[in-house]
Parts: sequence; C-alpha cells; structure tokens
Amino acid sequence: MKKSFSLLLMAMFALIMISACSSNDDEADKNLDELIGTWESSGTGNIAPGLASAPFKTAKIVAVFNENNTYNVVSTDSAGANTTFTGTWTVGSEAKGAVRSITLNQNTPAALVSSGIFQVAGTTMTYEIIQSDPAITGVTPPSAAEGFGSTKFGGVNWPIWIQKYAKK
Repeated sequence: MKKSFSLLLMAMFALIMISACSSNDDEADKNLDELIGTWESSGTGNIAPGLASAPFKTAKIVAVFNENNTYNVVSTDSAGANTTFTGTWTVGSEAKGAVRSITLNQNTPAALVSSGIFQVAGTTMTYEIIQSDPAITGVTPPSAAEGFGSTKFGGVNWPIWIQKYAKK
C-alpha cells in the first residue's frame, strides 16, 4: 500500500509540474505571438526622449517583427531622412510578469547587439532597449526584473529610452 501511495504522489507531482510548465510555455508563446507584426511609434510621449532629442531627432519609427525571428525597423528623423535597421530578434527567458527580455542582433546598417525589455498589452507595446555589444561605456541595459526605466548610466537609472508603440 505504501508503495502504491508513493507512486500516486509521484504521479500527481509530475502532473502538477507538467501543467505548470505548459502554462508558462503557453504564456511565453502568447507573448511572442503578440510581438509579431508591425508596430509604429510617433509623437510626443511615444518616441523615447533619448531618440527624439539630438543627435537622433527621431520623429517616427516603424518596426516589423517577423515570425522567422527577423526584424526590419525604419527610423525617420525630423528632416524626413530614413534609416533602416535589420537583423534577428530573440526573446530571452528573463521575465517579470508580462515584461520580457529581448535581444536584437543587428546586421545593418552596422553589426551590433542591443538588449532590452518589452511588454505587449493589447495593441500597445512598451519597449526599452540599448546597444550592449559593443558595450557603451558606463551603460547597463534594462532588465525585466527591474522594469521599465532600468537602463543605467554610471549606475543610475536612465529612463530616457522607454518607447511606446501601437500595433498596425
């Protein structure tokens, strides 16, 4: 009887663990599905202050995240000049609630890596990312654990890289 009870407990524990894992996997898949598509950021309060000011003077960003983990971003400055960024994206395992980590491996216009976080809520995405390789001296990318506004410069939070997008 003891052996049967132990086997039953082990089976129940395994079932609970499988259920918990599949629930997390489903949530992660949903988060990725929500990220895929075309996103636009423009106007005061949406463009990150660090991008809206000199030297970038960004007025609009259209970002496309594809199912095959490629991206295409077109940034338009206040004079109407466009810069296109392409590469691949990966959502990391770091998460806190609906805030997830993301890494962009940029191919053009220059090869580099950017690290950050994002959260999708309906048709709105909050996004904070900063170049991480080659590293910018004194700058630490944001983390899901610390949330939006956690990009650091010299160890101090530097919340000027938070971007708001609307899904198109």
